[in-house]
Amino acid sequence: MNILVIDDEPLIHISIEKLILSCQDAFGPLEVFHAYTGAQMLSQLKERNFHLAYVDIKMPGLTGLEAIRLGREISPDTRYYIMTGFNEFEYAKQAIKLKVEDYLMKPLDLKTIQETLRAAEAAEAARLREQKTVFRNWLESVINRRESSLGKYTGYYGFVMLIAIDNSSLPPESLLEMLNPYQDCFVSSFTGNQILLLCFSRNSNDLHRMLMDLSAQTYTGKVSCFASSVTGQTKELKNDVSLLLEHSCLRVLYGMEKFYYLNPLLACPPELLQFASLCVQWQTACFQKDYGRFTNCSELICRRLEHLKDREKYEQNIFSFFAAALRREEPIPSQTDSLGKYFREYAKQFLHVSEDSRPAQTIVRYINEHCCEDLSIASLSEQFGFSANYISNLLKQELGISYNKYISQLRMNRAKELLLSTSQSVKEITAACGYYSQSHFTKLFIEHEGCTPTEFRRRGSDRK
Repeated sequence: MNILVIDDEPLIHISIEKLILSCQDAFGPLEVFHAYTGAQMLSQLKERNFHLAYVDIKMPGLTGLEAIRLGREISPDTRYYIMTGFNEFEYAKQAIKLKVEDYLMKPLDLKTIQETLRAAEAAEAARLREQKTVFRNWLESVINRRESSLGKYTGYYGFVMLIAIDNSSLPPESLLEMLNPYQDCFVSSFTGNQILLLCFSRNSNDLHRMLMDLSAQTYTGKVSCFASSVTGQTKELKNDVSLLLEHSCLRVLYGMEKFYYLNPLLACPPELLQFASLCVQWQTACFQKDYGRFTNCSELICRRLEHLKDREKYEQNIFSFFAAALRREEPIPSQTDSLGKYFREYAKQFLHVSEDSRPAQTIVRYINEHCCEDLSIASLSEQFGFSANYISNLLKQELGISYNKYISQLRMNRAKELLLSTSQSVKEITAACGYYSQSHFTKLFIEHEGCTPTEFRRRGSDRK
């Protein structure tokens, strides 16, 4: 707790400081600062935050009451106590108008000091709770794309920080320990394996020092840190939240266990940003043991790796990222064909994780997502590592109909949706639904709907 004593008599300073420091066992660290005039008081208020100030009412130059009036404009959260040896009602009235906390008679005694410290401690705790609630609500609103305001804290400075955790066994809460020295000036929100923090202060220098400290730290355990610049504009803070969430994926290319400032990351080419984002989606599917999403992302990664610009420059970091997600120490094959097989083999364990992830359900979900692609029982057999006969029987038990009938239903439903919602030709819809022959598609459509695709579209238009 920072305390400022303002009096033109040095002996008063010595007496009050001695009383204050005798209370440290009860109140924790107490640091006393001194000013001998009102002008010195205002200068001190500009340099640091004070929880309370004992102000002599009569001093050379600015009086104590005048100094408090000006001091409130600089530091409105400080609790001001007037000290005087003159028990005059007029002074008391002026002090009340200035909303000072109390009117103290000199010399101050230990009981008075303890009471003022206790009141300041309680007031500071209440202020911090309210302040953190406002900033936390604002951050959650920005993340969820809702409108929100910082209200009376709009004039504060702030920056946004994102901590990415690419080690699935590391609890996110443990990372907040390194922020203990700053616990009063940040709020956090957990999003998956990331922690988003909003750091704030009335004093921009405090935030710059915090950034310098965090950027100088060593990051281990597959933890990476990203931070925006300090700003006093709420609109910029809001934009920085979105940019950090979008660009934190670049650790895939530039390496984990580093501290990154946001601005240099904004120059990354779009195609590299898209690839890094795909890798993070793949990681999320891996952590969630989502077979369908994981295998789909794996296929896309392998295809894009073949044509990735400057692949050699980023390859070591990319494969370190893969190894961290898979928790593998052995080398991961870099050839795309071998890499695809490696991912497919790894994914098989997801099929037996829990009752909710039974093989039949996982295969059906995969069929639903890929029904308009070239999908056969043989390709499902290769994809999931089961025999074609086993998959065929498994699907018949799960769906109650054969695989061919089920996928035909899915494709017909998609065709009807496209016929009614787009102006695509029947030929284009044939290809979009996974058929190579328009005549075959039309024949199947007539069997399902009792009319041609063109007639179905016309009837849909007539009903509108």
